[in-house]
Amino acid sequence: MKKDSFVWMVMGLLSGCVTLSDDPDANQSWRTAGASPAADSRMPGGAMRSLVTTTTPRTGTTPLASVPPLGESASLSSAESILPQPSSRLELNRAEPLAAADAASKLNPIQAEGALAQARTILLEAARDAAPAMRAHAVEAAEFDSTLANRVLPIALRDANRGVRFIAVVVVAHRGDDSYLPVLERLRVDPALSVRAAAAAALAHLNRKVDRTPLAEAAFSKTPEHRANAAMLIGEFGTQEDVRLLREASSSPFAPGTPEAQRRIVEFGFAVAAAKLGDPDALESVRAGVFAPEEQGELALLACEALGSLGDQTYAGVLEERAFRAASSEIPLEIGLAAAGAVAQLRPEMAPVEWIVESASHEQPLIRQQSAAILGLTAGSEAEAQLLAMLQDPDSLVRASAAVSVLRRGR
Repeated sequence: MKKDSFVWMVMGLLSGCVTLSDDPDANQSWRTAGASPAADSRMPGGAMRSLVTTTTPRTGTTPLASVPPLGESASLSSAESILPQPSSRLELNRAEPLAAADAASKLNPIQAEGALAQARTILLEAARDAAPAMRAHAVEAAEFDSTLANRVLPIALRDANRGVRFIAVVVVAHRGDDSYLPVLERLRVDPALSVRAAAAAALAHLNRKVDRTPLAEAAFSKTPEHRANAAMLIGEFGTQEDVRLLREASSSPFAPGTPEAQRRIVEFGFAVAAAKLGDPDALESVRAGVFAPEEQGELALLACEALGSLGDQTYAGVLEERAFRAASSEIPLEIGLAAAGAVAQLRPEMAPVEWIVESASHEQPLIRQQSAAILGLTAGSEAEAQLLAMLQDPDSLVRASAAVSVLRRGR
């Protein structure tokens, strides 16, 4: 199995990324409760929230899609001039494993078979739930649990919801399971463009020759959902050659009437994808997101999560400060939790474990859901005990999020 894991807590990264609405005309994201990714509607701990990169940028010679030579894109241009300069600037070390991988190694695997069985039971029930968001959690966990994968993926790849199908294709690609090749071939003609793009990316990742036009079509689409999904796919399965595609696509127009907040988040997703592929200018743009103004809080949340998943130590101290300020109610709790999750990956010994555990008892289910995802990244017996307790949470989405984290830590 591929060692990269979904922490799919951002990006799972992209707001507007995967439609989990049963309305075929809706443009609802897996990480929002509303029709667009506004600051008051995001689902911080939703399924497929982030992709933790534990490998160096891919340097293969075959890009996922190709475009003519580009000029500079404003969306992915260097943001260094607007960034505060840290006292000790650390660039992403391309010759060594990312810090996120080192942090993950410090987590004690959950080995109690009773807890693992309970988590599987919760997610098997979620896989049959009427709500697509619940089914998506079950599919996400299939990334790192073979028992669940064998039960869930065959059904999820045929799910009526295009968002669930999309997630299932990505999980199949990450598992490197070529037994699903015939299904992936059929999904190349899926009615949903995002699913067709995912199938093309997955087949290419599994070393099959395939027409990758749907991926480029999605990247240049005027629809935010398509654009965000394409960025995530290219960031996960592309090579450094695909940075050119990301640069050009990030500056292509959106459909008239697209909310500005949604534009910003999708463009940020392109920057994260390019940073994952080794583009230093894009990495500066991601770092700049940490300092987004208050009215762009959703961007700050995504930036905190992205820096953790990218293993970028440059502003680890700033992330610690963000978590501290949230604990003092100086900034929104969601942003502080995202920062705490990044610290748990970058500097496990500095993670505010007590505060994360306290947040897991918050009155709002969305906060508890985010806390469950972050507890899956947080080392220590206190974090593990709280995570196991959350399998009994009264909210079904919180239980599902906790179950995903339990299985992630139990693999």
